[in-house]
Amino acid sequence: MVHHPVKSSRIASVAYDKRTATLEIRFHDRSMLQYQGVPTRIYNDFLRVVSKGRYYDGVVKGKFKETKVN
Repeated sequence: MVHHPVKSSRIASVAYDKRTATLEIRFHDRSMLQYQGVPTRIYNDFLRVVSKGRYYDGVVKGKFKETKVN
């Protein structure tokens, strides 16, 4: 997946695989999480919203299957 850097105090970059509907989020602490079954619309909105952290907390975290990536 190709990561796109974002302006956020917590999130460094995001990537999306349309074929598998997988959203991948890399944090500034270098941890990375993948979320399964994420609609393309949510990824597109993620790139557009001003507060990435708030969007992540309210729309992504806890709403989709989460996997930690090493």
